[in-house]
This record gives sequence, structure tokens and C-alpha cells, in this order.
Amino acid sequence: MATILVTGGTGTLGREVVTRLLDQHHTTRILSQQSSPSVPRGVEVITGDLVSGTGLREAVTGTDAIIYCASSPKSAHQVDVGGMRSLLQAARASGSPHVVYISIVGVDRSSYPYYVAKRETEVIIEQGPLHWTIVHATQFHDYVLRLIQSFGADTLPVVPVPEGLHFQTIDVGEVADHLVSLMEQGPTGHGPDIGGPQVCSIEEMTEAYLRIRGRQATVSSEALPGSIYDVFRSGINLVPDRTVGVITWEAFLHRLYDL
Repeated sequence: MATILVTGGTGTLGREVVTRLLDQHHTTRILSQQSSPSVPRGVEVITGDLVSGTGLREAVTGTDAIIYCASSPKSAHQVDVGGMRSLLQAARASGSPHVVYISIVGVDRSSYPYYVAKRETEVIIEQGPLHWTIVHATQFHDYVLRLIQSFGADTLPVVPVPEGLHFQTIDVGEVADHLVSLMEQGPTGHGPDIGGPQVCSIEEMTEAYLRIRGRQATVSSEALPGSIYDVFRSGINLVPDRTVGVITWEAFLHRLYDL
């Protein structure tokens, strides 16, 4: 049994990591800006902030490992880059915990600003004072779900989607399982990339969503601009030789909507 700090412990991935750590009887701690966040019983909450640095020394004291799930596409240089730098400094002064960082497939091959910041964070870890493990994952099912919903899939009779996008989405719970396993194994440096079981187009994924939701809408592929769309058109977000996940997109949707 180890003492583990999870940053981003109330987020999509962090919540799943926390649940699995508790299941494995690890002493589990999160850093949160909220004084009383909604967390499972048994989780220790340290009030603090990665950007300002408050609470970091208390959060890292006595930890055997840190699983860094905090991230912010809109403020990546503050939360990812700056937050990691501050956390490593605090952790080095309090011992030598193992740092596990979840990154994204393709960050080393993209000029998209969020990806550049994620890669910069990796370099800080690689050149830092602690033992570390970094793993790249493909997009979560949850991410593409929000994307499809943002296109009007719940309301429009014709749903416009950006043409040429492909995803290899993975279930967030499977990523959490992988991170906890890596933490328990000890530092390994850069681990193999992990991806979901299928490569699908955005059209296929949207049509599956509409069918499972019982909507009669149709899908229209359009030449919609966007730098993040260019990433998903390029194919750098795919690792077809690393189909680690087993929960498909449709299985994920059925689990959400088959009540």
C-alpha cells in the first residue's frame, strides 16, 4: 500500500484513477482548489492550486507517487507546464516520489498550441529531479461525445461534422487502470502508447450516436476549419498498432444510454 497524490483528481480521468487507487487500498490524496470537493470516502483532500503553488508542499509530503491528471487546453502553460514545474520542485524538497504523467498521442509531432505545451511538460519531467513514467493515450470516448454533441447532434435534423476526422478513442476507465498499473510497477520512462480498439471516422461515430439515441437526423460532412481538426485529419492522433483498449465507441454509448 502506497500514498499517492492525484492532481486533477475531480476531473474525468482523475476521478477514475482515484476510484481504482482506493480499490487497491492505496492511501489516496488529491489537490483541489475546493475545500470540500465531492470525492469518495477515504480520500484526503489538500486545498491548493498548481498555478499559484499554494498547498503543494503539504500535498507532496510523504507521497510515494504522483499521478498527474491535471490539464487545461485553454491554460496549458499555467496548469500543465507551470504546474508541473512547481510540483516537481516541491516534491524534490520532500522526497523522491515517482511521477506518472498522462500525455496525448501525437504531441511530439504537432504545432497545435495545447500539444506543444504537453510536450514541453514532458521535457520538464524528463530533465527533472524525480523518477518518472510518461504514457501517451488517444482521445477518450468522452471527448468525442462532447464534440459530437457540440455539433448539434441532440437537436439538429442535419448534423454538420468536419470532414476527414478519424479517432481511435479509448475508455477513460481503461486509461485509469493503465496509469495505476504503471504507478505500481515503478518508473519506466516513456511507456508504449495506448489507443482504443477501433479507428473510426467522425461520420461513423456520429451516426452510431444518433442511432443509439434514437434520433432520425442525418450527418453532413463539411469542410469546417479548425487547428484541432487539422490534428485529427493528419492521423498523428492514431496508433493502430497499439489497440490496448477493448471497450468500443458503441459499447461506451450503450453503457451510457441503455437504461
